[in-house]
Amino acid sequence: MRNLRAGLALAGAALFWAGNFVAGRALHADIDAATLNLLRWSLCLVLLLPWVGAKAWRSRQAIRHHWRLLLALGATGIAAFHTLVYIALRDSSAIDALLMLSLTPVAILGGSALVGGARPTASQWAGSAASLLGAAILLTHGEPARWAKLGMTQGTLCMLLAVILWAAYTLCLRRRPRELAHDVLFAASIVPAVVLLLGWVALASAPAPFALSARIGWSLAYIVVFASLAGFLLWSYGVAAIGPERAGLFVNLMPLFGAVQAIALLGETLRPSHLGGALCVLAGIAVVGTERQGAVAPAVEAARP
Repeated sequence: MRNLRAGLALAGAALFWAGNFVAGRALHADIDAATLNLLRWSLCLVLLLPWVGAKAWRSRQAIRHHWRLLLALGATGIAAFHTLVYIALRDSSAIDALLMLSLTPVAILGGSALVGGARPTASQWAGSAASLLGAAILLTHGEPARWAKLGMTQGTLCMLLAVILWAAYTLCLRRRPRELAHDVLFAASIVPAVVLLLGWVALASAPAPFALSARIGWSLAYIVVFASLAGFLLWSYGVAAIGPERAGLFVNLMPLFGAVQAIALLGETLRPSHLGGALCVLAGIAVVGTERQGAVAPAVEAARP
């Protein structure tokens, strides 16, 4: 039951984050990347504080004690990762960005091995390979020639760096101390992220002003409520429950959900490559999801609530 709840939480996070790419691409010409990310997390913190403010105050000693971890989480997964994604979406399509993001599970497995975490098993590597293949099929529509069009643009480089930062963020989540609840850890990590983003915006060239329209307002509301607040809480719970090595594979659901959203919202047609890619992604997740919990338990014991 614990694995089922964790799987549903991670799938929900992937669903909300897939929509973030759509919204980010829609706003790329209206708001610069750092300003959009600053608005995103500032508003998210405003919504989160009434919910967790009292708990955070009671945990203030633990927050002070673990400030280095909170800074690392805020800098990697909140401030830098999403700003780089929004920068990438300025000159990269959502397909290119999501394809690059599909490298995340492999980066998490490799990072875990490098830092002395749980040693990836053969089934984890096999599951990652199957899901990565599925993501590639899904996003290239089964046409290998599309790979040749993925040049090393600024967007590609930004997404590669974003993948590395997200892997680091996910591995840091494994070190969540028992005395900090998921929502408190999340809220406390937003604070240094907002400070870093304020510095980023202040040091950058003056961003172009934007007029708040209904389209911008609704897109920003989705990014704040679902892609930020709900998505990160679900992801934090799932990582703590089953560990970053297994949780990272759920990132490959994002291309699947992105394809569904494109069909529903943009009128694209269902292709055989969608079905083939989706089956590979789900098969890869199933391979790792059915692995014995004991195979990774020693490495994630500290992250258990």
